[in-house]
Amino acid sequence: MGAIVAGCLTSHAPNITAKPVIADPAQRVRFVAGLEEMRRRLRAARPDVLVVFANDHLQNFFYDNMPAVCVGVAERYWAPSNGGAEFLRVPARQIAGARDWAKAFVHAGLEQGFDLAYAHELEFWDDVSVPLHFLLPDADVPIVPILINCVAPPLPRPRRSYELGAFVQAFIEDARPRAERVALLGSGGISHWIGVPDHGRINPEFDQRVLDAIRQGRGETLAFWSHDEIEKEGGNGGQEIRNWIAVLGALHGKKGDVLAYEPVTDWLTGCGAVWMDV
Repeated sequence: MGAIVAGCLTSHAPNITAKPVIADPAQRVRFVAGLEEMRRRLRAARPDVLVVFANDHLQNFFYDNMPAVCVGVAERYWAPSNGGAEFLRVPARQIAGARDWAKAFVHAGLEQGFDLAYAHELEFWDDVSVPLHFLLPDADVPIVPILINCVAPPLPRPRRSYELGAFVQAFIEDARPRAERVALLGSGGISHWIGVPDHGRINPEFDQRVLDAIRQGRGETLAFWSHDEIEKEGGNGGQEIRNWIAVLGALHGKKGDVLAYEPVTDWLTGCGAVWMDV
């Protein structure tokens, strides 16, 4: 029986590392301080594996083959690759994958009716590379990436993310070796509008609704939001809340400690960092 020892929720955006100085200095300092505190707590939790719920930005998948949920089963991942490193202005590096863990998870899903796509090769941009640049600077914990389609409609329902998280929890507790320590990371959001008429807009009221629900242990309520509600209040980028909802599904009823929240207009997103009770 394994155990979930940490739950992290954070926003991602390329400008967090590519153009840090364009943000308001005070906002930048407060948000990065929140990530640094998250890194300290994650390190103290001593995870053996980090499961990362994130979304592809059309660098691995396109409209001709778009899985709703895809599990990475590779031995290593570029996060970022050389091209991504130039874009994000962080060093290119490879991070080890927990391949056996991921393959066992895919098999468990198939056995129990939770069909999962899988990929033997993935590379990451800001979706995974930016959070791990802050949280795993030494790349010393293997990862299992679970990519949820948040960008190319039709999208899976938010409720499906909650169910996915609950399935991950059951897999860890029922099928993993005793004393295995697993951390969870949800990467994405919160509100932002990208490449649409409201490009650059952020909605702090929506973000606070999200954060208040998580603070109060009501994360499940987010799973009942519809695609249209999220699109209207949180923008097309706000659809990434599905990645946070998956962690909330694995930590049903748990409360979150909001380490930072800043609506950083120059980074084009509401930037949140939340540590979850486990």
